[in-house]
Amino acid sequence: MMKTFDRIKVGLFLVLTLPLLRCTEDATSKGCVDRLTAIAEMEERMLESPEALNASLRSDLMRAYAEFSNGCHDYEQTPEFLFRRADLLRSAGQFQEAMTQLRDIHDHYKDFDKRPICAFLVGFIAEVELNDREQARKIYEQVVELHPESPAAIWAKQSIENLPVVP
Repeated sequence: MMKTFDRIKVGLFLVLTLPLLRCTEDATSKGCVDRLTAIAEMEERMLESPEALNASLRSDLMRAYAEFSNGCHDYEQTPEFLFRRADLLRSAGQFQEAMTQLRDIHDHYKDFDKRPICAFLVGFIAEVELNDREQARKIYEQVVELHPESPAAIWAKQSIENLPVVP
């Protein structure tokens, strides 16, 4: 008798909760579409008037990219939006955050076509923005090792050749 009652409870639970899960999924999808729309509008404003890329718009766009990526991580646009966010972080002078973002993209989006570029840019930021040539050299060597057939490996080799010797 108890087993039958337990089965009824489980069945009733599933009947009552599955529609709620579906509503949550639909709400999440709608939220992602709304976020995509908001991002498209901000990017359009930025492209219409590049000089309008003020600190406020840059900050709003970085936040929108992050919120989309956190809430809609399975969407195909996610790594590209994170890549764009890293570029905005760099342009805002937030170099360590940009490097962290690029590393995260590289490590978590194995199929992203700009993955070798993400790795290279970490080294580039270390070299150019932070003037840390030792770290840059190590990162460039990793780019060559991890992505030997990519254009980023060619850039990394050229960068290594042009780095001054650190005493």
